Amino acid sequence: MRAGWEQVGSEAHLVTLDEKSERRGRTFGRRARFSFGLVLLAVVFTLGVGLGATLAPAMPPSHSQAAPSPAAPISVFGEAWDVVHQHYVDPSAIDDQKMLAAAITAMLETLGDQGHTRYLTADELRMHAEELSGTYTGVGIQIEERDGNIVVVTPLDNSPAQEAGIRPGDVLLEVDGQPAQGLGLDEVVRRVRGPEGTSVTLVFQRQGQQDPIQVTLVRETIRISPVSWTMLPGQIADIRLSQFSSGATDDLKRAIAEAQAAGAEAIVLDLRNNPGGLVNEAIGVASQFLPPNSTVFLSQVRGGDREEYRTDASASPTDLPMVVLINGGTASAGEIVAGAIQENKRAPLVGERTFGTGTVLTEFRLQDGSAILLGTELWLTPSGRQIWRNGIEPDVRVSLPVEVPPAMPVGGRPLTEETIAQDAQLQAALRILQGYPAPGTSAPRPGCLRCE
Repeated sequence: MRAGWEQVGSEAHLVTLDEKSERRGRTFGRRARFSFGLVLLAVVFTLGVGLGATLAPAMPPSHSQAAPSPAAPISVFGEAWDVVHQHYVDPSAIDDQKMLAAAITAMLETLGDQGHTRYLTADELRMHAEELSGTYTGVGIQIEERDGNIVVVTPLDNSPAQEAGIRPGDVLLEVDGQPAQGLGLDEVVRRVRGPEGTSVTLVFQRQGQQDPIQVTLVRETIRISPVSWTMLPGQIADIRLSQFSSGATDDLKRAIAEAQAAGAEAIVLDLRNNPGGLVNEAIGVASQFLPPNSTVFLSQVRGGDREEYRTDASASPTDLPMVVLINGGTASAGEIVAGAIQENKRAPLVGERTFGTGTVLTEFRLQDGSAILLGTELWLTPSGRQIWRNGIEPDVRVSLPVEVPPAMPVGGRPLTEETIAQDAQLQAALRILQGYPAPGTSAPRPGCLRCE
């Protein structure tokens, strides 16, 4: 299942570090600068096509021939590029942009930084920036792919979609006359978004209604709050943090304040399927639960030097008992916060081992507007454990079947008893906070309401 606010919901993407200086934007990757080697690569591509060098058909070397001397990889690539352009049987199939993107993507995949280091086209880079900013231009619907259909999870409050009467569960059939099912989630997201003030026509099928519903919506700037919460039985606030986009800390502060005003006696912080985001937001989120000046994480550059990052010295964290939910979709900044809470002994982690995307991404802009997000530093927990490729292990391991989605608050609506009962990880968190033994143990875990 994949989801998003008119976006691909998350295949382990997104992380950028807050800027340290104008020149060194330490957004979990945001340093816009040219890489000479990468620019050279693009130049070689251009020259290869422009020169149109004619190469003789490749012939197997004879046994009498001496072994060729090693050639520079960039030269070999340019040679291969020319061979394709000069000799491929169907010239109309040659797409320079697709070949370029595929070549760079394949190169980065050899590094083994799965799900993190990656290449973004100019369009993908714009979407990436929108996601991290917490705003985008669209119609305000959260959609996901279910059994091949594009389904509305929820319309955003006060959005064009909500005002038009779009409801959770509506199945998107068409986007501007194109069948949504054939487009796939990524392309649907791209088509539903667009410049502010422009319109898009969507066709939905609603359960129990025979005729499709057609609406034409005008796109506007939408702000996405990454935080939602609801009250669970026992006055336990279930706070969901979907990603560490801009404003996540402020939204979390508001959610905690609202929960406490409503009588919350404990918190479940749900970081499941959280792909990460801005590191300054990760520090801000950790500052809502850990004492001031607590170590949140260490960063380590390729030379081995380390730098320590701490919680806000002026923060006023909540002291409510809490449990943190994690799973294999918890990545990057989500892993930083989970590891910090665990190692500072603030609360137990419940669920499954996290993804293991423990590299700091730096953004290197290329001359065509695309970019490489490259892992340039390692993330370490306060004790120095490496997150990259290892992940964070939960204190209480509870698995959830693939076919069972995590129970998460959407739009502040209460979770039904049936939904809670199906989520074994949430159930385990509630048991811990209510003072019962955690699954597989004989004693209550730290952080429960009635623990001594």
